[in-house]
Amino acid sequence: MIIVNGERLEWSPGKTARDVIKEKNYLFPLLIVRINGKLVPRKKYDSTVIPDKATVDIIHLMSGG
Repeated sequence: MIIVNGERLEWSPGKTARDVIKEKNYLFPLLIVRINGKLVPRKKYDSTVIPDKATVDIIHLMSGG
């Protein structure tokens, strides 16, 4: 089990940051992902495996004026 933005989500071995983004249906183009407080570079979303019992924060970046 992992916690994504405060909600429980099933964990499976090999689950990546990109898998969680797809599973949560986050379509916004500008996202920031942190796993256990550590920032994941966007180019590593496909290769960063999330450990069991991790806390994942996915934040939508918005610009304004």
